Amino acid sequence: MSDINDLRRARKAAADDMQARADALTALEDQEGAEETALAAAQAAFDTAKAAFEKADRQVKRAEEVEASRAAAAQPEPGAEANGGQGAAAPAQPKEKGLQFGAMLRTLAAAGGNVHTARMIAEENGQSGLFAVGQNMGSGEAGGFLVPEDVSSDVIELLRPASVVTAMGPRIVPLPNGNMTQNRRATGANFGYGDETSDAPVTGYSYGQMKLSAKKMRGIVPISNDLMRTSSTAVDRMVRDDAIADAAQIQDRYFLRGAGTEFAPRGLRYQLVGTPVEGTNILAMTAGPDLQKVTSDLGRMELALANANVPYTGAHWIMSPRTAMYLTNLRDGNGNLAFPEMQGGQLRRKPVHVTTEIPSNLGAGGDASEIMLVHPMHVVIGEHMGITIAMSDQAAYRDAGGELQSAFSRDETLMRMILQHDLGLRHLPAVAVLTDVTWAD
Repeated sequence: MSDINDLRRARKAAADDMQARADALTALEDQEGAEETALAAAQAAFDTAKAAFEKADRQVKRAEEVEASRAAAAQPEPGAEANGGQGAAAPAQPKEKGLQFGAMLRTLAAAGGNVHTARMIAEENGQSGLFAVGQNMGSGEAGGFLVPEDVSSDVIELLRPASVVTAMGPRIVPLPNGNMTQNRRATGANFGYGDETSDAPVTGYSYGQMKLSAKKMRGIVPISNDLMRTSSTAVDRMVRDDAIADAAQIQDRYFLRGAGTEFAPRGLRYQLVGTPVEGTNILAMTAGPDLQKVTSDLGRMELALANANVPYTGAHWIMSPRTAMYLTNLRDGNGNLAFPEMQGGQLRRKPVHVTTEIPSNLGAGGDASEIMLVHPMHVVIGEHMGITIAMSDQAAYRDAGGELQSAFSRDETLMRMILQHDLGLRHLPAVAVLTDVTWAD
């Protein structure tokens, strides 16, 4: 049997291939006049990729079952000795993603951030594989370590649907060296008709570049030591969920509206600023909004994508809760809901993502918001390495009110999580932004 980590990597590759085949099939379906033979071939390629993933997934699950059985055979079940060695094995439970991550953090906190002590505590608790030799590498900081690849992928997989931008299904690419440069076509070839004796038009492309450079995202999660002292699945789940929720919020903040610096990503809102498409794809709300003007503004955003040959039917809306509530409650002259599909998370047959990271206090008057229309096929997120963790029960931190707090005096353990990634656009007109939105009930 192959090494379980090799099988997991093969499953990840199969999942990536399946995603690529799905994107290709969706792109063909969005094209008007697509040939049936091309659609059939794309569907067949997707079915083949799906079958390959399902096979790889079965192999991984089988290997995990074998690994679990070996662990059970190597160590007696808790309470077996008290029963004279006759303790019955508990029924196998399905593995929940990210719980190993929570257990690692809880055990490391109990060890005061020392990975060697944490390994011994794990051994005593019957979790001998939690901190396997060679699994953790020092990060150069007290209590720091890199989360193992299999655990890291579980946590990142859970993080993606928790973040608005990654929940849209953008392209995820690795940044093994922390950087990637990809050409993107700015203008197409110049073709024309003529007789055989005339010169063909000058043909050529002009290119821009999409450059991704891994930016470090970090956050601190205070965790009560009363929880950390409790060895339970519920605590592991709580630690995992807190880390994912906080990471998703910060990731969205920068992926959506980050101005872009040497150390932070440029978000979707500012990808177009300073480019030729700024004037066509960054639009202002029509003053004095009513149903007709609201509908027109939404159509203008769709038209901005369509005019650049971006199929807006596959795009997603992103808006603030205030804007979403306005559109949900908006009625026509007969008292009927103008957009009844909003109650199902759709607007004009496209998914709607609602987030407080789109503010409602923008503009000179502090009462404006924004709406984005984004086609995720052209959004690229580069990820570098996995997750780096550091723990401390001595450090200080600032709470939500900006007050300095001491983890030691509050009997807390601070977890600092670091991820590295960047965001770019393969095709700039794949984003349209409506600014100065004052729609409100």
